[in-house]
Amino acid sequence: MKIMILTLLGAVVALPASAQDVPSSPQWPLEGPVKTPSKALQVPTKLDPVNQSLTDILNSGGRIVSSYIGRTGPVVTVMAKGKYTVCVLVGQNPQTDQNVATSECYALN
Repeated sequence: MKIMILTLLGAVVALPASAQDVPSSPQWPLEGPVKTPSKALQVPTKLDPVNQSLTDILNSGGRIVSSYIGRTGPVVTVMAKGKYTVCVLVGQNPQTDQNVATSECYALN
């Protein structure tokens, strides 16, 4: 009986006191001048402005292949005619006098 109580007491002592004590997983991508084999090098990447709206790209046969919600609204990656384009959408916002949704698109290849 004493062994079981000591075992349980040891298990309770071994538990973290709060969620702050639990190590968190590393942020991705790794930020700053981190030197580790798992951090990729930063290399120049093509990011050419596209003078076409997301609506026009989709209407001409493009399809959304990924999306997420960014700081100002949705960010989508579109594939059209074998090319990938990333578009940042900014919705209507009466606080900034933006009364029309806009998209800002960049070709990746």
